[in-house]
This record gives sequence, structure tokens and C-alpha cells, in this order.
Amino acid sequence: MLSLITNPDKFFAKLKAKDPNLKKPAVIVILLAVMVAYYQFRVTLKLSTALPQDIARFFVAGAYINAIGSAIGIFATWLIVAAIMHGLSAFFDGSGEFRRTFEFAGYGFLPSLFGSAITIPASLSYIENAALPKLDVKELTTDPKILAKAILSQIPTEYSHSALLLNIAVTIWGLLIWTFAMKNAREISVGKAFVCAAIPTAIFGGYQVLSLIRIG
Repeated sequence: MLSLITNPDKFFAKLKAKDPNLKKPAVIVILLAVMVAYYQFRVTLKLSTALPQDIARFFVAGAYINAIGSAIGIFATWLIVAAIMHGLSAFFDGSGEFRRTFEFAGYGFLPSLFGSAITIPASLSYIENAALPKLDVKELTTDPKILAKAILSQIPTEYSHSALLLNIAVTIWGLLIWTFAMKNAREISVGKAFVCAAIPTAIFGGYQVLSLIRIG
């Protein structure tokens, strides 16, 4: 796995000589899904502390649903990213089965796993220590985003900028891995592989930002 970080082209070149195996990329995606689900769960529980008790109970139940949905979303993203890259590579006369593309695409989530391991604990430390006002139903109806505003106002601007820079670095790293993944999975040039990887990278990069800043 170290060569995936230091030399992804060499990593995938060696891997394609073997039969497709989804175990290792699945572990990466599962760990990422668990992190994102836990984040969404903790955020929703925090928001429930500002609500009237009768409403808070429903919010807590929604925390479990939100967490499960977030986890499923990561796996769906894996499939969608692989499908997009596989389809785009067909325009460049790429050859190779979808199972191989799907396998290699899973490794591209490694940068997101590392990035989430940093940003999620940091974000939760600010969110869970935020002082939320007690709200009634009327206030929530008047301004549904009042809770999000209360939390976001207490997150330092410096942290937000740092998280953004880290997300950009993670996105570029993921693009690099997916480029060499497609080069080897579909037997196409680096330039063509880059084009195939750029679109899903933009989509998943946006998904990551939304997952980490979404509140409720």
C-alpha cells in the first residue's frame, strides 16, 4: 500500500497483473463511510440539545437515519465514480472490465480517508463545544437555519481556511490516484486518464465539502 502513496502508477501496474480483488479498496471505503456517518450522527445529536424535548426525540431518531444515509452515500459515490470513469474511458477506446475499474476506483478514496481523519475530529471538537441557544418551535419555523448559524458562528475562520486548504490537497491527491488507476485499468494514456478522472474528482470533492459542513 505504501507504493500507492509514493508511486501510484507502479502500484496499479503491479496490481493489474492479478485478478480483481475488492477487499482492500472496500476496507478503505468502509472506514471512510464509518467516519462520515459518525460525524453526521454526532452533529445531529448536538443540534437536538437546543430543541424542545418533544421535538428532540424525533431529532435523535433522525440522527441514526442521517448516519446510515451518509454511509450509504459513500458506497454509492464509489459506484458512481467508477461508472463515470469507465464510461468516459470508452470514448478513448479504453479496454478492460468494469470490475477492475471499480476495484481501482476504491483506492482513490484513500486521500479522503486521511483527510477525514484530521478534519472530522477537529470539526467535532468545535461543534460539540458550541453553546447553542434553547429554541422553541416558533423560532425554528421562522429561521430553519438558526441552529446551523449558531454553530458555524463559533468555528474560527482560521480553522475553516485550513480545512479548505486540506480539502483542496486531498482532492488533488485523489485526482492523481484516479488518473493512474484509469491509465492501468483501461489501458489508456495518462492524458486521457486525467480527463476521465477529473469529472468524478470534482463531483466527489463537492460531496466531501457538503458532508463536512452540512449541519442537520
